[in-house]
Amino acid sequence: MKFSIFKIIIWSKNPNKAPRILKFKPGAINYITGSSRSGKSAIIEIIDYCLGSGGCSIPKIGPIRRTSSWYGLLFSTVEGEKLFARRDPGGQNSTDDYMIAEGVTVSIPDVPDKNANRDNAKGILERLAKIPQSNSDFNETSSGFKGRASIADMTAFMFQPQRIVANNETMFFEADVEEHARKLREIFPLVLGVVDAETLIKQHRLQEVRRLIERKQRQLEALKINIENFSGEVRGRYVAAAQYGLVPSLQVDGKSTQVLFERLKDIVATWKKDPTYWDSDGQHINTERLSWLLEREAAFSSEIATLRVRLTQLRELSLARATSEINISRKRDRLSSTSWLVERLSSDHTCPLCGNNNDSPTKELKKLIESTQKVEAQWKAVELVPPMLDAEEVALQKQITAKDSELRQVRLERGYIQQETEEMQATREQRAMFVGRTAEFISLYESLTDEGIFAEEIAALKEEEEQLLKEVDLETFAQRKETALFKFSRFAGHYGEILDLETGDDLIQLDTNKLTIRVINDKGGTAWLREIGSGANWLGYHVTTLLALHELFISQEIPYVPSLLVIDQPSQTHFPDDTEEDSENEELQAVNKVFQALTSGIKRTNGILQVIVSEHAGQSVANGLENVHLVERWRKGRKMIPWHWSDEMDAKMIGKNAQFAAEDLLKSHVEPAYKAIVGDEAGEFRIKSAIFDEVGVSFKATALSLDKGSIIFSGHIDFDLNVNFLLPET
Repeated sequence: MKFSIFKIIIWSKNPNKAPRILKFKPGAINYITGSSRSGKSAIIEIIDYCLGSGGCSIPKIGPIRRTSSWYGLLFSTVEGEKLFARRDPGGQNSTDDYMIAEGVTVSIPDVPDKNANRDNAKGILERLAKIPQSNSDFNETSSGFKGRASIADMTAFMFQPQRIVANNETMFFEADVEEHARKLREIFPLVLGVVDAETLIKQHRLQEVRRLIERKQRQLEALKINIENFSGEVRGRYVAAAQYGLVPSLQVDGKSTQVLFERLKDIVATWKKDPTYWDSDGQHINTERLSWLLEREAAFSSEIATLRVRLTQLRELSLARATSEINISRKRDRLSSTSWLVERLSSDHTCPLCGNNNDSPTKELKKLIESTQKVEAQWKAVELVPPMLDAEEVALQKQITAKDSELRQVRLERGYIQQETEEMQATREQRAMFVGRTAEFISLYESLTDEGIFAEEIAALKEEEEQLLKEVDLETFAQRKETALFKFSRFAGHYGEILDLETGDDLIQLDTNKLTIRVINDKGGTAWLREIGSGANWLGYHVTTLLALHELFISQEIPYVPSLLVIDQPSQTHFPDDTEEDSENEELQAVNKVFQALTSGIKRTNGILQVIVSEHAGQSVANGLENVHLVERWRKGRKMIPWHWSDEMDAKMIGKNAQFAAEDLLKSHVEPAYKAIVGDEAGEFRIKSAIFDEVGVSFKATALSLDKGSIIFSGHIDFDLNVNFLLPET
């Protein structure tokens, strides 16, 4: 799934304070470096929360939750820009309140206004990721980990927080929780491209067919056993028939059960032909039940026909929508630059030579705008059609199966009652009752022959099972998985070579059941991640695994995982207490290799992959590398949450360097205040020094004036961002 974050936005609880905005670059390593307790680790938690996590893992204790009202992501997709803003949950674990904005470009509001919920946000993301609506619970166990995949499951491949990135026991985000680990094992065939939505539907149907075959075979065997025990009942029924005068009396001992059974069938046949053959007394029969059953049969037949028509329409609709979406998407791509032309082309079209006004460009631009609006309207219409109808298809097939079963039961009962009523027309006395029970007995017996209803149903189901097995070939799945894992190992070998892992050129294999990797040397020796020493190696294998997986997803056009990788503090294993210069240089080089691998991953995915790294180490760890975008340096008073969002100064900050914190306010507050008071249009301002005090930031700055030269002045910024100048100097 093509996914790039443009901005992370945090809105203050104080509406007078501007939102905190972090700007990111697609197709690059977006690097945030900062000191401890500056908010670096919350980057992953904020992104996860905005993408619809079940709970809010942003720390409850600290300035972020205390001062923030909303968190937002502005990101790019194949459909354009989208803004997902989610309200801070306050004292709760989470909230479903969202503001969602979509468009070619999206502006950031001063204050978000709720217009959606968490289900809406997840629905959009899962539609963009083309995540199937079918689950892997083919045996209907109702186990949560076998439920359908969701966008939350895909975060396992997107986030490497500090506790995971160098962990020798856990490779993937949230896999240290057994519930998430079991779900991850279930979705691996999907994310590796082994199965798709259509395959999941067929697997569901295959399991349902097998359950039906098993149930009907059990019924068949039970009835056969009962029939074997009915030979005595056949003799008894014949003796009773002789007592009723329906057959001649004879000695049944030694007679064949089959011969006696055929004579009982003759009794029933004669009764059906002429109920008055033995008894001429006419009897009234009750047809009310029969009439009701006939109505039910017609109703079920109609419902099944309607469901089958709906199933056909559903499949046609899926095909038509996919075709329309492709065609309209192409038109949108061709017209995507219209908004840019509208913003930049002047409405004045006066000829510079003759002075005449020519409105032709305006007319053509108007036509282009109208075409764009029509295409956008068509796109909106296509979006209204459910993008993934596979779950409904599974439900329809289940409904058809259930209705078929009910219809068969109605027909069996109707058939029996029709037969019974024909036999009971002469009398309701014991003779009629006996013939009716005998007819039921015969019908039960004959249903067990090859031509019987059970045998026919089982044969039809086995034929369907055979066809489904050809389409859902487990051997083919195994080959697909083997191919995917082979490609993973090849990609991982490339990144492992860059990272100079201790195991060298040994083969790196991913185990989707154990959710970790193992290394195999040229002699066949195997070592799991937990059996390999050194935190630096653990970090290297984590980076290698995630980059190899993203390259696999992107190169094989597997759409389910967003093309984003966020890593928190990868240098944690490389900077011990040893501060010797040689040792520090060696550690910097080791961390630089991590950035080299990340840069290579971006290049090998043609800039589709976006990487965000929050790091304690300085910018020097990424020196000399391409595609590295320094987002911000969170030092000298600058943090994720601005100091002035709080009501009072943290005692630990008083007296500390605040230069970067003052620089953040230089253009927006210090310069305008200076010019308003001094009245001098200085050309350049610089903060020379700044420190935190109990009521704000005291600073010393310079203003370069064309008339007066360099002017040194001092000032103070309070929590309301009022700027007071304390000591102008010449």
